Amino acid sequence: MGFFTKETNYQAIEEKTVFVKLVTKVINILQRITHKLKLDKLFENSIFAKPIIWLCLLMFAVPFVPTMITLGLLMMTLLSLLLKVVLAQEFSLNYFRTNLWVLVFLLCVVLFGLSSIATEGIKQIVLLTSAFVVSYFVVIHTVETKGQFRFLLYVFVIAGTLSAVYGIYQYVFGDVFTQSWIDAEMFEDIRMRVYSTFENPNVYGEYLILVIPVIIALFWTEKGWLRKLFLLGMLGITMLAAVLTFSRGCWLGIILEVGILLVIIDKRFILLGVILLMCAPLVLPKTIMNRFTSIGNLKDSSTSYRVNIWYGTVDMLKDYWPSGVGVGTASFNAVYPMYSYNAISTQHSHNLFLQLLSSYGVIGFACFLIMMYEFFKEITIHQLKKKNIVVASLGAGMLGFLLESMFDYTWYNYRVLLIFWVYLALGMVGTKLERKEENDQDTKCH
Repeated sequence: MGFFTKETNYQAIEEKTVFVKLVTKVINILQRITHKLKLDKLFENSIFAKPIIWLCLLMFAVPFVPTMITLGLLMMTLLSLLLKVVLAQEFSLNYFRTNLWVLVFLLCVVLFGLSSIATEGIKQIVLLTSAFVVSYFVVIHTVETKGQFRFLLYVFVIAGTLSAVYGIYQYVFGDVFTQSWIDAEMFEDIRMRVYSTFENPNVYGEYLILVIPVIIALFWTEKGWLRKLFLLGMLGITMLAAVLTFSRGCWLGIILEVGILLVIIDKRFILLGVILLMCAPLVLPKTIMNRFTSIGNLKDSSTSYRVNIWYGTVDMLKDYWPSGVGVGTASFNAVYPMYSYNAISTQHSHNLFLQLLSSYGVIGFACFLIMMYEFFKEITIHQLKKKNIVVASLGAGMLGFLLESMFDYTWYNYRVLLIFWVYLALGMVGTKLERKEENDQDTKCH
């Protein structure tokens, strides 16, 4: 624990690097050109120089618009941030433990993408993935105050709640005859699995995993009872939608993240959790209990399907682990069929960690693990110094997401991929804003 919580002055290290010096120099040149041309007067108070507005619009739109519109909104946010930077009198880069590894991972996306076995659609995949990885840097330089941070989280959870309302409407009035995700023999009592606007119940569950802990944290930290009641309603709606996805991996992820967050809030929740688990079989509907207790049952077609895919992918990686096979489903399917168990065909490995090894080899996989290590290290150090429930919820949400990632390729949907990188950035920004507030208070006192 001493090693894990040891702090390093990353800013002092990164400021000396050639890359940072080059970026700073380019920004300074652009700023001088902008001020000479008096563009700062032209765009003063312009909406195009306020990236936080575009970022909020992006976060609200993610569940409801196609991937390419999401990409367009991200590009607008990036351009707005660049405009704000060149118009500013002063600008400084934000330093976090994860920055270097996100940058290295971005490099892996480009290099392993261009060297993929299959070339079909590879340019689009590399561009989309790279753009969504860059969203991390956009967020850490856009969110500057605790007010902006909290407002952005509210936008995020309100969008998630609206998608949940639509999901519940879908369950009540939707088409129950196109449910290809249900094992009709084992779960004949399940009439429908909610997928809302994400086209797949497992993908939608992955999105809700990231939404639910933030709602709990906002509820716990709000002071007004009207807002608390509003957030409690949002929590109930999103939890109901998560249940109706009937995604067992997502249920496990939500149980893990909520359990961790509640223990951080108050250790007495441990006793309450034990009591609830003991009472669950007595109060939960038979449909839910049957679905939950089927976890690990190889008679379930979904479970056996995944296990066979994992076996085939592991056999493939015995030969391809150093470099992977490249990014994209075309690259995966160019090699995987030769290792397939029971002639099972699939678009991906149904496991984020196996898919990272398949796509980016051991280098990209190691980079991802170090990035996650640094993320949780920063969150843990921050929690030990000052208990912050909102920041803790982002760490808990990431843990829940990674647990679900053991049972599915959670980056398969590009909108969920975008939310992952934004979530990562928000976790880092939350720790910085707390430190910034403490430093400002110290300065005022002196």
